[in-house]
Amino acid sequence: MNQTVNYQINSIKNSTFHLLPEDLSVWEDREAYHFWTEAFNDLGLKDVAIIYSKLNLSNMSILNAQKMLNQSIMKNFVYDSYFASTLETTVEFTSNGSKTILVPYSPFIDSAVILPIDFGLIPLNSNISQSTMGKIQHTLTINGGLARFLGDTYHYDNTLYDSSEPNPPWIITTLFEALYYAKTNNYTEAVNLLTWAYNHSQNGLLPEAVDPKYGNPLPTTSPLTWSSAMFVIVSLNLHNVTHLHTTTSTSTIAKPNGYLDTVIVVVIVIIIILLVIIIKKK
Repeated sequence: MNQTVNYQINSIKNSTFHLLPEDLSVWEDREAYHFWTEAFNDLGLKDVAIIYSKLNLSNMSILNAQKMLNQSIMKNFVYDSYFASTLETTVEFTSNGSKTILVPYSPFIDSAVILPIDFGLIPLNSNISQSTMGKIQHTLTINGGLARFLGDTYHYDNTLYDSSEPNPPWIITTLFEALYYAKTNNYTEAVNLLTWAYNHSQNGLLPEAVDPKYGNPLPTTSPLTWSSAMFVIVSLNLHNVTHLHTTTSTSTIAKPNGYLDTVIVVVIVIIIILLVIIIKKK
C-alpha cells in the first residue's frame, strides 16, 4: 500500500496539472486525462488517509496530495457547469508566449462520470452533480437506458458487430444512474431502472449492453459479472423500501420480490464464477 500511495503522491505533485498520468481508463479506448481515473484516485486517497490514521501513521502527505488532486479536478474537468469525462493537452498562444493547457477531448459527455459522483466525490445534490446528470441523461438516454458516449461503435464494428446501430445502452451505465437515484432517495426511479435491466436480461442473467433499436441483449458479452454486481449494489441501496409504483411495464419486477429474485440469481452467478476460478487455481 505504501508503494501505491507514494506513486500517487509523487505523480500528483510532479504533474504540471497536479493529476495522475494519462491512461486508457475505464473504457480502454483512448489515452487521455480521464475524470474516472482522477476521481477514483481522489476517493481512494481519502480512504487511505483514514486507514493510515487508524493505524496511527502520519497521513498529512496523503491529505495534501488528495486536496491538490481534488482542486485540479474541479478546476480542469468542470466544463460549462458539468463534468467533462476526458481532457487532452493543447498549446495556447498569447501575447506573452505559449503554454500547455487542458481542454475537453470529444466525446466528453460520458455516463462513466456518474459513478464517482455516486460514491461521494461531491455532494449528490450540488449544482454540478445535478447539471452533470441532466446533461448525460439528455444526451445519452437511448431505448430507456444510458449509452456510454455518443459515437460508441464497440458493438457495431468488425470486432463484435452484434448491434443493429451504434450507441447501445449498457446495463452498468444505466445502473450508475439508478444508484444516483437510490442515494438521493428517489427509489421509484431507481427501481424503474432496475426493472429496465431485468426486462433486458436473459433468464435473469444480465448482459453488457442492449440493442439500441430492438432492445435484445447483445450476445457477445452476456452474461457480464459487472452488470450483475451493479444490480446488487443498487438493490442494497434501496433502504426501507416496501412498495413502489414503477412506470416500467412488467408483470413481476414492479413487485418488490421481482428485483430481489434477480439479486439472488446474480449473486449465485458471481459465487459460481468465483468457485470455478478457485477450482482452476487448485
